Amino acid sequence: MSTDEIVDPTIAPSDQFRRFLFHIGIPVAGVVSVIAIIAGVGWHSYQTARTGALALTHDLLVSQQDYIAKEVSSFLMPASAGAIVARDMLEHGAANVEQKIFNGYSSTMLRNVPQIQSFYLADSDGNFSTLERGANNQGVAVTTLQNRGTGKATFAHELRDAQDKVVKQWQTPAGDYDPRGHGWFADTVRAGQEFWTHPYVVEVTRQLILTSAVPYRGQDDRTHVYAINISLDHLNKFLNSLKIGESGNAVLLDHDGHVLAGHGMEETLVRAKGDPMKMEIDPTRFPVMTKAFDQYRVHGYGARTVRVADRNYVTITANLPVGNDSWVLLLVAPEDDFSRFALASGRQNLLFSVLVVLMASGLGFMLFLSARRSERLRREILQSHAVANYESHALQSVAAYPELFNPEDNALILTETLADQSHARRAAIWRILHDGRTLMCIDSYDRQQDVHSGGFEMATTDLKSFFDAVSHGDPLAITSAADDDRTSAFYRVYMRSFGSKALFCNPIQGASGPVGVITLEDAPRADMVSHFVDMIAGVAAARFSAQHYTAVAAAKEELEGEPAVDEEPHDPSQGFLLAPGALAMNGQQAPADLSGVDGFYPAVGIMVISLSDMVMTAQNDPTANIKLIDTMAGLLQDIAHQCGLYSIRMLGHRVVCVAGCSRTPDKGAAYRIANAALMMRENTLSMLAQADLDPVFRIGIDVGPVFGGMLGKDPQAFNLWGDAMGMAEMMAQGAPDVGTIQVTEDVYLALRQNFLFRERGRFFIPGVGLTRTYVLAGRR
Repeated sequence: MSTDEIVDPTIAPSDQFRRFLFHIGIPVAGVVSVIAIIAGVGWHSYQTARTGALALTHDLLVSQQDYIAKEVSSFLMPASAGAIVARDMLEHGAANVEQKIFNGYSSTMLRNVPQIQSFYLADSDGNFSTLERGANNQGVAVTTLQNRGTGKATFAHELRDAQDKVVKQWQTPAGDYDPRGHGWFADTVRAGQEFWTHPYVVEVTRQLILTSAVPYRGQDDRTHVYAINISLDHLNKFLNSLKIGESGNAVLLDHDGHVLAGHGMEETLVRAKGDPMKMEIDPTRFPVMTKAFDQYRVHGYGARTVRVADRNYVTITANLPVGNDSWVLLLVAPEDDFSRFALASGRQNLLFSVLVVLMASGLGFMLFLSARRSERLRREILQSHAVANYESHALQSVAAYPELFNPEDNALILTETLADQSHARRAAIWRILHDGRTLMCIDSYDRQQDVHSGGFEMATTDLKSFFDAVSHGDPLAITSAADDDRTSAFYRVYMRSFGSKALFCNPIQGASGPVGVITLEDAPRADMVSHFVDMIAGVAAARFSAQHYTAVAAAKEELEGEPAVDEEPHDPSQGFLLAPGALAMNGQQAPADLSGVDGFYPAVGIMVISLSDMVMTAQNDPTANIKLIDTMAGLLQDIAHQCGLYSIRMLGHRVVCVAGCSRTPDKGAAYRIANAALMMRENTLSMLAQADLDPVFRIGIDVGPVFGGMLGKDPQAFNLWGDAMGMAEMMAQGAPDVGTIQVTEDVYLALRQNFLFRERGRFFIPGVGLTRTYVLAGRR
């Protein structure tokens, strides 16, 4: 059966798509749908919980903001309302009881309102009185400015107890103190109504004070200002005591960003060195508050979400009216402080959904694997049936061969059938001869080339490991024959030249043990047809037993039957494209008689060109390749003549060029050989390009001592050997790329002034040691 008639059993039948749809497609699609629904529900549940948690956080913070706003307003209300009440009392009271009214009302407020720090009363003439808490909050201290403008102005101090009795009196110098020069007095008179000052630090107590002042005109027709001072320390303690979520904070600022009270007040006051106009939020210490206030400046009041350091924060900025001005209340809390339980529940639900999805995915994957396995088994069964049918037809064709057991017939159908069944690159039948030390190839079939060969022998001395493995009678299936100790020798001798890698060996069993072996090279289906190989091995064993002559006798008979070939006389210059000494050397013509050329030559330039086998490896006609090689040989001869080389000789895949073969060192030998190498490379590359072939050569050059002479009887052959010859050949074999010229360090030192080189590095060469090699790039 020809290869064109073979039906590949792996081709899927026409209902493959329908089976795939019902066995794999629909079940997997169902699992994927379930996974998608579960994942969608889990994600929607998580998003719903998160959205609800954020809404809850916003509502809680708004409620907290309303509460804080009311508390701050209540904190500031006594100063605003108390100043107005005091103004009405003082404005309608007689001048002689003004001080008494001030003392009585202010002391009552001071004892009952803890956030009030002190009271001021001043008029347009510069009179001034103050009432404040006593030391350690014991009683009240009344201070009155006396003798103002006389140069002996003093402050008269009185300490009164809870029953308004004077406990202690003393005086201190007042200097040039004038209340009219202070902002709380001047700004209030200018405003003509209730006025709230900016916070300022009292020098004596180092406390941050906020003043609410009202102007009025007394019975004496003078302008008076009544002021109530509130300590922001109390407001700061109140804001810091608030619990906003678990770690939220509140801070009170003016519209310019100056901190009035709240979180981080103490650090801000220290960093500003007591200057209220420098009390701003530190962005490095409080980045969330800084970002929230920046958003307020851009977008105004309201609730927003900011993200800092991979964490979400909810912020609210609200307006707090204070007199004719307003402050900004800023609340900051992490998003998960209020919604942690909801987010935890959402994450838990999402985790459960993920676990369900993973389990469903695992089940789906197992279902997919099971379906694929069943489909694979079905295909293997169909393939086995197809292979069995194909083997049956192959066996029928072998059995129908009329000369199957005729020892005089080669029975080429056996190797052809083996190669077709196993898809092997080559199939061969080997016989162990009667001496037990020789393995002879009865027939070898190359399936790619569709050719048969045979008759060659291998001895056990060369293939001992392979013989031992075959003698055990067990089949061998080796992926890389070159790397296996049992088959490495067989690979080197038989397989490497054909480029095969894998090897399958099946012994041919006779009556007393193995009598031969079947080898299949690069056979991907060898394991599947092993029983078929066993049957062919049985046929081969029967054929061997039917033969009445030994393999040695058959080989001798074959040799005796070959016609005798008359040997042609060899020319002494055989193999030379340019005979030795045919060119001028050192300006003189060498003698035609080479009998005197034996001896030592101290400095000979040798070039070795290593060629690939274009005839065997090229895809086009071998005759055309031989013609190309002949043209190339003529080209090399012309270049050798032009460059003045001593000789050029082609030996198989090598071309050896010699320059400077003289008993005295020829200083121009290296130059001529390098010049010839460049010309040969350029012309050869051009010729191969015109023939649409890749470069197939590497070139190596060395200069050094060699021995030369005529060898053998008539006809004699001239030969050179020595270190330079070996190094040049090694340079050609180790050239980095095709079409390159690799030279030794001696060549580089001799030619570096005239040619361009590229260093390859240091290499270890047996017998020489570490040395440098170079690539000849061109002429300077």
